[in-house]
Amino acid sequence: MIIKIKKKQLIIMLMLIVLTAPIIYAAVVNNYRANFKVEIVITNRNPRINVSNASGFSVDPISGSNAIVYISFNVTDADGVWNINASTAVVNFTLGSPNGQNYQNISAVSTSEFGTCGNSSDGSTSVTINCTVLLPYFANQSSLWVVNISVKDTDGGSAFNDTLTFTVNSLDAVSLPMTALNFSNVNLSQQNVRAYPHLLINNTGNDDFGEVNMTAAALIGTTDTTKSIGVTNFGVNLTNSTTNLRQSFPASGIVNLEQINGSNATLMHGHTSAFAPNADKGNLSAFLWVNVPSSGLSAQFYNATWNISVVRTP
Repeated sequence: MIIKIKKKQLIIMLMLIVLTAPIIYAAVVNNYRANFKVEIVITNRNPRINVSNASGFSVDPISGSNAIVYISFNVTDADGVWNINASTAVVNFTLGSPNGQNYQNISAVSTSEFGTCGNSSDGSTSVTINCTVLLPYFANQSSLWVVNISVKDTDGGSAFNDTLTFTVNSLDAVSLPMTALNFSNVNLSQQNVRAYPHLLINNTGNDDFGEVNMTAAALIGTTDTTKSIGVTNFGVNLTNSTTNLRQSFPASGIVNLEQINGSNATLMHGHTSAFAPNADKGNLSAFLWVNVPSSGLSAQFYNATWNISVVRTP
């Protein structure tokens, strides 16, 4: 079959094709898609420390030793009990600042997990932490001690509490590490013989003593008790030197060490491991001397019991 197309009709068809092409292109542009990001951040919630299960308390120091103080507190975390890092618990006892006294448990620096702290879960969001702190005998007497507690969670969030206060009571205590002194072998008329070891007086409490008295007694023969060395033959000073003036004991046998040659000796509280001349650190040294009489004595042992007494500073 032969179809004849007239020239006029052909022109119309071509025009239709040309006109519809832009319409198709515009539809493709309207279907283009652009992307954007959606984000959300979950914020860590810090733990909280509650000391409502504790109240103000007092501590009695122990002479020459440490009082063990037990502290219990609760830690809650809205993110869950698993988020509480109990091994970071630190309990500080502080008095004064910035250079006051400070004693703490060793949890944060211990090689063990909890050091002096332990814990137990109270549910899904709460933990009870129990810590012990050692309070030395020389901790200052005061009712203004503060318990500072801190702990962290596993995300680094921290909690602090310093609302709990307590009292350290006073303690008067003195000890003598060496309870026997010996002049060794001496001869008649021998002068300036020093006893060994020297007398170390330790303040094993937390009070200060402004007066330290030594009371001497005559040394009596252990074989012939009629023979003795009177107290006026003895002297005491606070330095290890024969050239320094020393205080001779009077007939009463009592010498106030504070008044020896204007030494102003006192026995302050502090750590007793600091030796003389650091008398303000918990100890005081006294050195004893004897001038042996030239007659009236026989060859034998002589001994006696002397004592130390202290008076608290007002």
